[in-house]
Amino acid sequence: MIWKNIHINEDAASAQDFLSRLISSQKNSWSKTNVIFTVGIVGGGPKGLYALEELGRRIRKEEINDPWRILWFNNNVDFGSGSNYQVQQPDYLLINYCIAHVDAWESVEARSQNHLNLMDWITKYKTNATKVKPTDFASRALVGKYLQYTAMQVLKEMPANVRVQLISEKVDDVKAEANGELVIQTHINTFSCKNVLLCTGHCYNNLPLVKFNNDPIHPNYISNAYPLKVLDQIPPKSKVGIIGWGLTFIDSALHLTEGRGGQFDKNYNYISGANEPVLLPFSRNQLPILPRGAIYGSNVYSLQYLTPEWFVQINAIAKGRQISFITEILPWLEKELSFAYYSTLLQNQNKEDVETYITSLPVNDRFTYHDLLFPKIPKKTSLQESYIQYVQFLISEAERGPLISPIMAAASVWREASSMIADLYNAAGFTGESQKYLDTEMFSALCRTSYGPPIENMKKILALMKADIIQIHFEEQVQITHVQGTDQFTLATEQQRRIVDFIIDARIARPNLNAGNSQLYCNLLSNGLVQPFNNQQYKPGCIDIINHGQIAVTGKNIPLYAYGTATEGFLLDNDSLSRKKNNLAKYWASETVKQQQQIYNNVQ
Repeated sequence: MIWKNIHINEDAASAQDFLSRLISSQKNSWSKTNVIFTVGIVGGGPKGLYALEELGRRIRKEEINDPWRILWFNNNVDFGSGSNYQVQQPDYLLINYCIAHVDAWESVEARSQNHLNLMDWITKYKTNATKVKPTDFASRALVGKYLQYTAMQVLKEMPANVRVQLISEKVDDVKAEANGELVIQTHINTFSCKNVLLCTGHCYNNLPLVKFNNDPIHPNYISNAYPLKVLDQIPPKSKVGIIGWGLTFIDSALHLTEGRGGQFDKNYNYISGANEPVLLPFSRNQLPILPRGAIYGSNVYSLQYLTPEWFVQINAIAKGRQISFITEILPWLEKELSFAYYSTLLQNQNKEDVETYITSLPVNDRFTYHDLLFPKIPKKTSLQESYIQYVQFLISEAERGPLISPIMAAASVWREASSMIADLYNAAGFTGESQKYLDTEMFSALCRTSYGPPIENMKKILALMKADIIQIHFEEQVQITHVQGTDQFTLATEQQRRIVDFIIDARIARPNLNAGNSQLYCNLLSNGLVQPFNNQQYKPGCIDIINHGQIAVTGKNIPLYAYGTATEGFLLDNDSLSRKKNNLAKYWASETVKQQQQIYNNVQ
């Protein structure tokens, strides 16, 4: 079952109405309150929401009665959901894991009856008799409504001495005053705060892969596919090159087809709406993303080598020095991948039996991480047919699941082991050289194989390939050039050359302070409030951070913190919906309460 907006009653929208009324009633009222301690949270998505809840709960726990003001900023009115889970987006855009994994309250010690996980929330508001199962999926818009419901509960439960003000203005800059205050600047107002948390999410831009003679931006080169309405400018029948084969590619393809009136029948045949463009995807490795079914409960591969005991041993070493991912982690990761593949193939979990079988195989015939991450697509009568049959194979393997499919068992390994590996990676835990290797050579491939879309959406991509809406032309790395004097682009390899009318960059940009791909973080760098993280001369592009989230600037102690995407490169494997992975909000809330108490004690 895939839960969508049509399955939820109108009462579920009460949170959206509550937030809208609150935003309207508070507009421009922030300056009318004189409070000694003001906190700013920049970013209204899940991480900003979780941070707000952590702080409110900490204030209650410490029984603090002094007046607080919390300014919660977002680019638009989508507080709680953020842009990724915006409630008005179409229901064909799905989350990529089953609903049992979504719980906005999972780090809260004492839960009230209103602290619902996603399953319980759907059960409360659904309109049909279908039983909610942990292995069900949901649309992102529906998850957005759940997050807004959570935001409403958080705001209603705030202590009486805490005033939270929702400010739907884009934050452009933060500056430090001589008195230690941090001044947040939007395009409209300025706000003074004692403490600021950056939960800015995906605020980064990909650098263009095309050089233009004059204007660095071309209207037909769409550098960011979100919000998807930016794709509405593409006329029907246009030819569109899409950079990337991942989740954003799937969103873009569905928006340009199903979002334009096309339909998929019950057998996943595509019925054209006559308004589609032709889509030509390509990527660095020309490999489609692996779909996945519901990974939950007993339907999960159990790690045999990368165990808690293994982690204790390697972590003891990591306390004394940096670890090499290449020589100390990767061999164990490959050993686990190999065992996952062959134990599932043989349906035998006995280590000795499986290891004996593996060693009996010629070395060149053994399954390796290269076979998982960078497979060769079997050749068929045409390149299009090769990809169609390969995607069909991936779907069939995802339907079999990790306990039956060897390739899906191997794909499970990174998902199951990533939290331990992230603990070793975080805060320059790996040597600079080996962190660079993981970041640049392996991480995107690991995500492509481990964090793929629901099977339903991959079946739609397959249908679009069969309908020739998605056309495969490239096996090698593509070079993009602008056709001078036109609005077109050339996509070329040694073997192929195609002219397209539009380019969509469907990659998710990572922090790149060195390249200046976020105006806010460029301004913070200019203001001396951030500095690049440097691990043995490797600079991944993120800001430098003190272990638990405070932003590090040499010689300064600035009450500026980060949580979520902004920490990628310093931390590994953030998850926008998880409160467990890299939960820096808990430390920030604790430190913020300490700061507030110190300031009030000094005043008194």
